[in-house]
Amino acid sequence: MELNKTEWRSSDRVAFLAYLKSFEQPNKVDWTRRILNTKMPLLAMPTKTIDQIAKEIFKGDYPSFLGLHIDDYYESIAIQGKLITKIKDFDLMKRYLDRYGTVMENWAHCDLLSFDIHRENQLKFVELSYSYRHSTQPFIRRLSLLILFQMVKDTLVLPIIYEALLALEDEQDYYVIMMAGWLLSECIIQYKEPTISFIQNQKLNPKVVNKGIQKCRESLRLSKAEKDDLLIFKREKNHKR
Repeated sequence: MELNKTEWRSSDRVAFLAYLKSFEQPNKVDWTRRILNTKMPLLAMPTKTIDQIAKEIFKGDYPSFLGLHIDDYYESIAIQGKLITKIKDFDLMKRYLDRYGTVMENWAHCDLLSFDIHRENQLKFVELSYSYRHSTQPFIRRLSLLILFQMVKDTLVLPIIYEALLALEDEQDYYVIMMAGWLLSECIIQYKEPTISFIQNQKLNPKVVNKGIQKCRESLRLSKAEKDDLLIFKREKNHKR
């Protein structure tokens, strides 16, 4: 199927869905469904194929493709996500991302988003993360943390990350806690002393702290001694300090 179109029309929807269906791997659907924890129709397409399709669509009139809102499969939504993060114009990207958040159904729909964040647009992404923080939808809250995760190498963002983690004091959703734990573990690994001080002196969600320590102990970037030292910071479920 031609993907590099000068215009996508509503009449292309059926042909595109049939094209996606041609990549279905029925023997992998059940396994993939368990991994993604999705209730959506699923084709178990290879990630590489999803990437290639998005890359080709982006070469053409991708806005008209996104305007079709082809939300029929897990994969068709994933393709939209891949397209959105290729958009350089931040305001245009955000407009599509806001809509994408309404159909984001599982952790992978969130985690496949890889943003082009640089000095010129970093503040806008920080503000975007903040705006998503208090969403009623857990995967949008997860996305709020994912955006910060993709800026974690910048020391200037570290206080913002700490502030975002503090705001999770009452968070209970598993998928948000998981992303927060990954973010905290990355801070421990990259900024050990200030992050340990942060954990010691701030009221953090115990689930976030414990998940962060767990992720550190699973990492290959810390020694066994460093991992063992972190155990003293584990929290009881009812203990937030």
